[in-house]
Amino acid sequence: FLDSLPGEFNYGVEVRHPQFFAKGEEEQTLNRGLHQRGVNRVILDSRPVHAACPHSEAIRDAQRKKPKVPVHAVLTATNPLIRFIGSDDMTQNRELFQVWLQKLAQWHQTTTPYLFLHTPDIAQAPELVHTLWEDLRKTLPEIGAVPAIPQQSSLF
Repeated sequence: FLDSLPGEFNYGVEVRHPQFFAKGEEEQTLNRGLHQRGVNRVILDSRPVHAACPHSEAIRDAQRKKPKVPVHAVLTATNPLIRFIGSDDMTQNRELFQVWLQKLAQWHQTTTPYLFLHTPDIAQAPELVHTLWEDLRKTLPEIGAVPAIPQQSSLF
């Protein structure tokens, strides 16, 4: 499938099967294949949502649906993508995100990393961005001020 995709785009693949996180032959073959094709392996960090107190339906739903897999910070191409699934506890999110500050700074020297932040209740995603941006900016000053997050006034 990946070989049939147009070459002028960057791609990322997010895997969820436990064998792709076991550091065995399956994971090595996956990483090698992605690297050979210049495809990024999406790095899923679901630690915050699984560490969250399940006091809302949104968190319980996310804990059921989001895989609880080890975080493997693996580079397979030039645009690593970290998918950080935060919780509604911004202090906890900030603590669990600290490991990514060093990694993003390191990767930024040779690649163009992407960061995808979201929360079980997507309405809290802007708060997550604002919470983590201060630390991101201290580590990577060139990212500038926190981006404006437009408000949707209506569906239509």
